[in-house]
Amino acid sequence: MRQPYILLRIILGGVALAHVLIGLGGVIPAIPVSGVVKVVYGAALTVTPQIEHIVQMFGAYMLTVGLLAAIAAWQPAKSTFIIYGVSFLLLVRVIQRLFFAGQAESVFGISPVWYWVQTVVFFVIPVCLILLRPRASKTNHI
Repeated sequence: MRQPYILLRIILGGVALAHVLIGLGGVIPAIPVSGVVKVVYGAALTVTPQIEHIVQMFGAYMLTVGLLAAIAAWQPAKSTFIIYGVSFLLLVRVIQRLFFAGQAESVFGISPVWYWVQTVVFFVIPVCLILLRPRASKTNHI
């Protein structure tokens, strides 16, 4: 049996998994925030109560985006708006990364190579989502 939108579903599934796991790292108190940030972003983070609170809010957003991406992976033909929304969010993040690249290295000690590899991946994902999105079926009206 042919699976429609298989590549789109795989990409959305990856987006969902990454966002849910990172989101859980922010919302579950037992998970050390600095460890999650180091593994995912390669950043050194000094956790203060203020940073911890910001990461908790960030985690809720990440978890929500992950769940939305999972819904879109499950039913891509019914989730075009979610696909556009996730794509827009990721493209905004790429633009932010372009503007704030210097901060990543100086403030968080992120390797420039790792930072730019992530930026390219974060750009390729929404481009693929847009290119692979379900399109409205065209019917002939006579």
